[in-house]
Amino acid sequence: MTKLSATSALVLLWGDHKSYKSECAKDYLSQLDLSEGRSLYEQCENICPYYAEVIKNRKYGVLHLVKQVIDNENKLFQVIIAGAGLDALGIEIAGNYPNTNLFELDCDNMNLKSKLHGNIKAKTRSNIVFIEADLLNTPSVHKLLIAAGWSSLKPTLLIMEGVSYYLSEKSIANLVEKIKPNWTIFEFLKQDSTVADDKLSIANSIFGLISSDCNLTSIHKYDYSMIENFIDNMIITNKLNMKDLEQKRTGHNKFFPKEASGWIDICLLEKLPKKTKI
Repeated sequence: MTKLSATSALVLLWGDHKSYKSECAKDYLSQLDLSEGRSLYEQCENICPYYAEVIKNRKYGVLHLVKQVIDNENKLFQVIIAGAGLDALGIEIAGNYPNTNLFELDCDNMNLKSKLHGNIKAKTRSNIVFIEADLLNTPSVHKLLIAAGWSSLKPTLLIMEGVSYYLSEKSIANLVEKIKPNWTIFEFLKQDSTVADDKLSIANSIFGLISSDCNLTSIHKYDYSMIENFIDNMIITNKLNMKDLEQKRTGHNKFFPKEASGWIDICLLEKLPKKTKI
């Protein structure tokens, strides 16, 4: 089995291998050794014993929006996942939508992921490409995507899950501007003022541990008005908070009874239609 780093294993431990349903995703995940993440996982559990629910809700929300976009559009789709890591999101989407072309981007582990994906038994059409790229170098990202078969002329959904914490507004804006997606799924940490005090302390403690482990100097937080301001030519058409997501996923609100109970939100942005000249 392939041993992951502590932080790479952490999110997969929280997801508990149950967030994805396709045989492709299950076969892929079965190859990963998550043992390095146990210590960090236990430290986080001491802070918030139900933190796994946050990640399960988050992944449910992303897949819910993916389904909304792809099912509503009768087109040949392209999906780009920025900061894909070793997560199985792209493999799940490829398994569920075999006519959709997937492009996963990250600065490392993409060659390893490609090898692990090649080992899975539940084969589908080879409609997923793993690309090692620095998300901050947008001209290079663009060139690598084109070389891998992506077309700027075809409908594109960009997914940004688990990466906005580490990227500045300018970096995100540059990436979106270069790709010019028709839709963007954007998951983010909320501004402190919108989170209940007791929940904010959980979020800050958890991300403090992650920042320390990854040697990060800062964690970025956003709100809806900020997002629409720095992502040009796109408008938010759907918003999902933790209260919404827990209700949709489990049928009740045990941990997130109010909108302010959650510290992570997800939104869907759509490209603004071009203005026609009169």
